[in-house]
This record gives sequence, structure tokens and C-alpha cells, in this order.
Amino acid sequence: MSTTTSSATSTRSARSARPARSATSRWTPTRAALVDVGFLLALCTVALLGLGTTFTGVGYLVVSLLGVVVGLLLAGLVRALRWPGIAAVTLGVPVWLGVAVLIAQEPFGPVTDQVVGGWKDLLTTLPPVEGSGVVLVLPWTLGLVAGLLGGLTRALRSGPVLLRSAVALLAPLLLLGAVILLGVTRPQSLWLQGVGFAVLAVGWLAVREGRRLRPVEGSATGRARRTTAGLVLVAVAGVLALPVTSAALGDDDGRVVLRSKVRPPFDIGQYPSPLASFRRYVEEPAPADPQNLFTKTLLTVQGVPAGTRVRIAALDSYDGIVWGAAEDTDPTTTDDAFQRVSSTIDNPVEGARLDVTVTVGEGYAAVWLPTVGDLQSMDFERGDADAKRDSWRYNLASATAVVPTGVRPGDVYRFTTVQPDDEVEVDDAPSSAVTDNRYAAAFLDTQARQWSAGATDPMDRVFKIADHLKTAGKYSDGVLQAEKIYHPGHHQKRLGDEFANAPIPVGNDEQYAAIMALLANSVDVPARVVMGAVVPAGGVVRGKDVSAWVELQVADGSWRTLPTETFMDLDRPAEQPPVTEQQMSGTVVPPPAPIPPPSTLAEQNDTELDDRKVNPADDDDDQPGALSGWWRWVVLGVGGPLLLVLLVTGTIVGLKAWRRRRRRAAARASSRVVGGWRELVDHARDLGQPVPVGAGLTRRQQAPHVATPAALDLARTADGIVFGPSDPDPAVADEFWAMVDEERRLMTGSAPWKRRVRAMVALRSFRRS
Repeated sequence: MSTTTSSATSTRSARSARPARSATSRWTPTRAALVDVGFLLALCTVALLGLGTTFTGVGYLVVSLLGVVVGLLLAGLVRALRWPGIAAVTLGVPVWLGVAVLIAQEPFGPVTDQVVGGWKDLLTTLPPVEGSGVVLVLPWTLGLVAGLLGGLTRALRSGPVLLRSAVALLAPLLLLGAVILLGVTRPQSLWLQGVGFAVLAVGWLAVREGRRLRPVEGSATGRARRTTAGLVLVAVAGVLALPVTSAALGDDDGRVVLRSKVRPPFDIGQYPSPLASFRRYVEEPAPADPQNLFTKTLLTVQGVPAGTRVRIAALDSYDGIVWGAAEDTDPTTTDDAFQRVSSTIDNPVEGARLDVTVTVGEGYAAVWLPTVGDLQSMDFERGDADAKRDSWRYNLASATAVVPTGVRPGDVYRFTTVQPDDEVEVDDAPSSAVTDNRYAAAFLDTQARQWSAGATDPMDRVFKIADHLKTAGKYSDGVLQAEKIYHPGHHQKRLGDEFANAPIPVGNDEQYAAIMALLANSVDVPARVVMGAVVPAGGVVRGKDVSAWVELQVADGSWRTLPTETFMDLDRPAEQPPVTEQQMSGTVVPPPAPIPPPSTLAEQNDTELDDRKVNPADDDDDQPGALSGWWRWVVLGVGGPLLLVLLVTGTIVGLKAWRRRRRRAAARASSRVVGGWRELVDHARDLGQPVPVGAGLTRRQQAPHVATPAALDLARTADGIVFGPSDPDPAVADEFWAMVDEERRLMTGSAPWKRRVRAMVALRSFRRS
């Protein structure tokens, strides 16, 4: 009895002593806590390494691991102070903001924008993204959230033992899922993200369970419990690792990543096809049109051998009128989109590596950025370089680059590229992909069958069609007087009735490349048209060097060049147009009947004289009475429509003035600032600038599309004012409007007078999407 009493007394003494020991040692982490923190850091590091293919450098890893550590410290601080878990989140918000501002080197507004739209910017930018500046706010946020969640779930005390151990894995598992979703289809390391993560997770669970089973480890019951617990832990770890491994390895269609589901808010179709203006590059007889570019310098290209092809644009969609650039036309890849690009591009291609420098000459001004091969990196050196870096986009599938702010004479840019050996051969197996161009080429099915008769293999048929075009066709730019019957364009009528169905097909690169690509699609070989130039010796590309060729997709998904000389000869047609079949049939066409000379006054019969007496006004148009009737019709026919035009124009201009005054006189100063930014965007849209609008678009996203150097600064200023701690002073809003007015004047002054006139009555700014 005394033994029992003594035991109970010692137990009570031990229990009463625990709080005292806890109060003195709660600021010192235990060995178990350090082990848990170590596993958490290791698991989070493995997960975050998956972003290695998304960012350049190791800056993303440093700031994200800093976030994990800070999150763990905040969770430990809250636990030591015995505060509720929500206190860790409350402390984390100011810590997040302060460190984010230091990392981004940006004010409060752009940093908060990253929380809302950072993931969207990341997913719509071709990886790897430059790992510096404001883009690092997203990795910092991921790390901090993972650290806070991991620190709070690690110390969970309620619930079954096994559940508490499994919940501790929640933070690194969620972090790994977020990294995979925000990553790319090509993982950084399958072993690291799959097997490595699973092994660390199982090891941590085993350590935590082993720690709890030590008091009974000497008994048979303890050994059985350990064995059972170990089997259960392995099974649970296997179940948890299964989705992780599946996500890392991917299925037959590739990994499930948000990048393949989210399309950037960019419409490449808003820019006209460069092929439609091909006749600007042909030789014209004197005096040549001032817009003709045949002799003008377009580009000076350094770093490439003579004969290299510079591509202006790959045109992969035909709508019956023009070949144009589009997105989602290549079913063999998910990279067929125009995405924002960092300075480095993850574009694995085999071939010769080149360092190229391009200087834009006096004859080139467009949104299409001439490049060579498959880009690996890009840097703009001169000509509004910062704006171009922020706005330019690149399509991996078509190797086409576009700068929405425009490429202008004097611009200089440098890029590294890989030039593959890409000329197609007759024995290359074509891709089995079916594109919409196959159906667009249906009007040429008859010619495709006739001109490829005798060939069975699709690639063989393509080369046979090319040989027929080169043998039967003639070359003409349609600028000589005797050749003006050969019209420009590559719409269905021009390619059908005026080319394929003509006695002799006649055209230049525009028609030959357009119809060759359509005929290749017609025989089930995916094809597209490429507009570009062949670099001559010396590297100076002039208008006369511009040409159009065809690219065919082969079985491995790559695109190979079918040179222009394969399907087009330079033999010119006869000076006289070929006779038609009706003229060749032998039928004698009688000459037109001669027109009798007019009768004299003496030859008029009595009936004519009587008619003149009855209707004297028919011959008296010069009398004063006739003048008044003529003037009345002029007033009604011209003045009425003119009055209607003035009424419509005045209404539109008045509505814009009323809208501008309402925005400037808003009740709150912050609302005036918002109205000022909208006024700038609306004016840019009316001038024809492709500024996106609609729900979810921030001012910083719109700024690169506004063609004025101060747009980005104005967007940042507006964000700082609108999201500031208090409503700004009215003088601040007035100053912002003054800056907006100045930028509007600059934009208007730099636009051609025709565009300025159209902007006055443009209705784009009244459409909010």
C-alpha cells in the first residue's frame, strides 16, 4: 500500500514539475523540434528546386527558403508565447510586405499587384523568367506560407497519433503541388521531385512515430506496435507519394501544369499579315512609289553566314483571304502561343549556336521582330529598350517574335540562337497532325490530285506538286505595264481562278508560297508560309532580299524548310497575256457594228421637231431655270449626308468631352486619378494602339501597350495613390491629370494626321472589353 502511495506521490510530483520546466525552457527548441524543422526544410527545399526550370539563377531558391525559415520562426515565436495560431498569420502580413518591398526594390503598389496577378504574369511568360526584381515576390510568398503552415501543423497536439504525423506533411505536399502547377511541362528532376521527396516524407513519418513508441519498445507488444505502425506508415506514404509521382512523371499528354491551361491575354490576329504587303519589296519601274522598299536597307545582320534565313513571321493559318499568324494551330505542342519572354528562353534545340546582332535600317518599321533560327536569349540594346523588354512576345512553335510597341529604324538588339539543319528531304516522313488548313485548302483538291498523279507517299506528292509549279508557272510581280493583269494578294480567287485554273500560273513569292503551302496541306502534309529574307554577303538586308518560303512539319514534330526555288522559277511570261480557250476555238467573232454619225439639223424629221416643241426643257439645260433645279439636287445630295456626318461626329466628340469632364470632376481624388488613367488608355485605344481592357487587368499590365515612355511610371503612380493609406489631396489628382494631358499630347503629336482624325470619332474607347 505504501509502495502504491509512494508511486502516486512521485507521479503527482512529476506532473506538478512539468509546467515549471516548460516555462523555463520554452524558448529553447528541443531535439525533436530541431529534427522536425530539419525535415521540413529538406522537404520544402526539394519541392522548391522544381522551380529551377521556371527561373534563371538561384535567387528564387534563396528568397523562397528565406520565406520558409521566417515562417518557421514566426510559428515558433507564437508557440513559445502561447498565442493562438492565427497570431502567426497576423505577424506574417507586415513581415511579408516589408521583405517583399526589399526583394522587389519596388514601392507598395507593384508588390501588392504581384500577390493578385503575379501567378498570371509568371504563367504567361516563356520560361525561364529572369530571377530578379518583382517576380521574386511569388517565390517569397510561397516559402513564407509553407513555413507558417509547416510550423503550425508540426506542433499539432490533438487527434490520433498517426493523423498528427501525416498532417505535418501537409505544408510540403501543398508546396510541391503549387510548384508543379506553376512550373513547366519539363520537370527539373523526376528523381528529386518524385523519389527523393517520397523517401524524405517516409523517413520523417517513421522518426515521428518511432519517437512516440519508445516507452514500450522493450516489450513484445511494443515490437508488434512498431511493426504495425511501420507498415501503416509505408502504406500511407505510398498513397501520398502516388499523386506526387504521377504529377512529376506526367501522363501520355505531359505533366498537368497551369501554363498549358492559361493563355496570355494577347491577340496576334490584330496585326496584319506581312505577306499581304509583299509588293512593297519588289522592283518597280521609274518613278517608283515612295513606299517601295526594294532598294532600301531593312536590316544589318552581324554574326551569321551569308545565305542564312532571317524570318520575319511564320504564317500558320489561312482563312481564305490571307495567310496570317495565329495561336493553337499546331496540335503537336502546347507551346503554340505568343508569350511574354525573359532575357533567357528555355528552347532545347540541336544545331549550330550563333550570337547575332541586328540593326534596324530605314526601310523597316513593323511589330514583327526579325530573328534567326530558334531563340535562346534576347537583349534589346537601343531604341526604347526597356519598353521592348517588357512587352515583346515569342512563339516557340512558330519561332516568331512580335514587339507590340513596334520595331523602328535605329533599333539595335542582340540574341543568341540555334540554327538547325532544317531543309526538308523527299524521304522525310511527314507529321500525322491534321490542321484546319487542310480544310481551308479544299478548293485546290482537284489540282492537288492532278499535279501529284503517280505519287503515293505524301511527301513524294509534295515534291511532285512543287516540280509542276516550277515547270508550268511563270514569275511576275505585276508592276510592268504589260503584266498588270497579274494582281497582288493570295485570296481564294487569286490562287484559284487567277492562278491554279489559269492557262499559265503567274505570280511572285506571295502567290507561289501561299498556294504551295495550301497544296501541301491538301495532301496531308502540315505546312505554313514563312515571310523573311536571305542574308547576302556583308549582312545588309534590303527589300530585294525579301522572299517567302514554305515549312513542312515532319514526323518528329519539327518544321523543315522547303526553299522557294523548289517550287518557283524566275522565267517571266510573254508580254501579251495568253489567249483564252474561246479565242483558240476558231470561232470567228464579227466586228462590232459601226456607230452611225449624228444627224444634222436638216435631216430631222417632223416627229423629232414635234417632240422638241412638246419637251423644250430637254434641250435647254443651259437656261437659268435649269440651273436652279441642278443646284437643288446638289444641295440635297451633298448637303444632307454632310450634315448627317457633322451631327454624328459632333455627338461622338461631345460624348468624349462629357466623359472626360465627369472623370476629372469626380467626388473623390482617388477616383479622379483612376479616371485620369482610363482617359490615357482610352485615348491610346482610339489612336489604334492595342491596349487590353476588361475585368482583371491591372494598370501595370496595360502600361506596356500604351505607346508613351511615361505609361509605366504613370501606372505605378496611380497604384501608389489609389492604394495609399488615405485619400490623396485634390492637388495630387490635378497634378496626375496634368501628366496625363501631357502624355496625351505627345501620343497625338506622334501619330499621323489621318490617325489623329480617325481617333476623334473612334468608338473603341466606349467598348470595355
